Amino acid sequence: MRPGLVRDVTAEEIETYRTEGVVRLRGILSEEWVAALGPAIDSAVYEHWDEGTPCYDVGALVDVLRSAGEPVLTDERAEAIEQPGKFLTVIGACSVTPELRRIAFESPLGYLAARLFGASRVYFYDDQTLVKEPGAQAYTAFHTDEPYYHLRGDQICGMWVSPDVVDADSGAMQYVRGSHRWPSFFKPNSFASQQPLDEMGVAEADEEQIPLPDIEGEREKYDIVTHPSEPGDVIVHHSRLIHGSGPNYTRDRRRRAVSLRYAGDDVTYWFHQSAPPQPHHQHTLQDGDPIECAQFPRVWSDAAV
Repeated sequence: MRPGLVRDVTAEEIETYRTEGVVRLRGILSEEWVAALGPAIDSAVYEHWDEGTPCYDVGALVDVLRSAGEPVLTDERAEAIEQPGKFLTVIGACSVTPELRRIAFESPLGYLAARLFGASRVYFYDDQTLVKEPGAQAYTAFHTDEPYYHLRGDQICGMWVSPDVVDADSGAMQYVRGSHRWPSFFKPNSFASQQPLDEMGVAEADEEQIPLPDIEGEREKYDIVTHPSEPGDVIVHHSRLIHGSGPNYTRDRRRRAVSLRYAGDDVTYWFHQSAPPQPHHQHTLQDGDPIECAQFPRVWSDAAV
C-alpha cells in the first residue's frame, strides 16, 4: 500500500472519473493527512490572509453586487439567516502557507491524480482554499475551472478535500456529470453570481467562450449529482466539469476545504485572457511550453520514467 493511503484507487473509480468527470474516493486518505488538513486550511485563511495571493470575501462581494443592482444567487432559506457567516477563499495559499504546501507536494494526492489520468508524471499547478462559516449565505455559482487556469490539456483535475463532515445543508459540492465532454468552453464568473466576469468588467473577453446555461434555474434539465464528504474522502473532478455548491445553512458547522489542482503528461502552458490575475505565479513559460518549472513542480512520476 502506498504510504498515506488507506487503500488504492479501484478500476471502477478510474472509469467513473473518466466517464462522469468526477469521482468521490471514499475513505482513501490516511489519518496523518486528514489530521493535517484542518490546521493547514485555518492557517491559510486566518493567518496568511492577504499576503500577496488573491483572496476574496464572497459574502462581501454579494453585498457589492446587490448594491449595484446586479443579480446574485440566493434562496428563501439563505435570506432567513439572521447572522450570516463569511464565505472566504484564497487562491495560491500554498505559496505562503507551509502546512498547505506540504500537503500539496508530499501527500499521495499526486499519485491519485496519476492513477485517474493514466499519466506517468504529475505536476502541481495551484490551489484554492475555501471556508464557508456557519450561516454563510453565498452560493458558489456553477462554473468550470478551465477558464481560470493558464493550461491546455485533458489531464487537469481539482482534488477537493475537507477535514469536516460536509452534507447538503453545509454546502456539499454538486457536479453536472459528463459536462467535461461538452463541446463548448464557458466564461468564468464571480462565484456569487452567474454573470460572466467579462460582463462585469473585471476580466478580458475570450471569443472562444460562451456564458454557462442557467443550470441553477433549470436543474431538472441536467444530470446533477451531489457529493457529500467525510474526513478521509477525496473528491476529484475534471477541470472542464461544471460544478458549484449552495450556502452553509447550518449554524454550528464550518465547511472548510481545499481544492488542489494537478496536471498530467499532456498538459502545456496556455495563457487564457479570461483568467483573473494570478500574481503568485512567477515563471517565463510561453504558450505550448511543458509546464514543469519551479512554479509548477513535478510531485509524482512513474519510477520507470
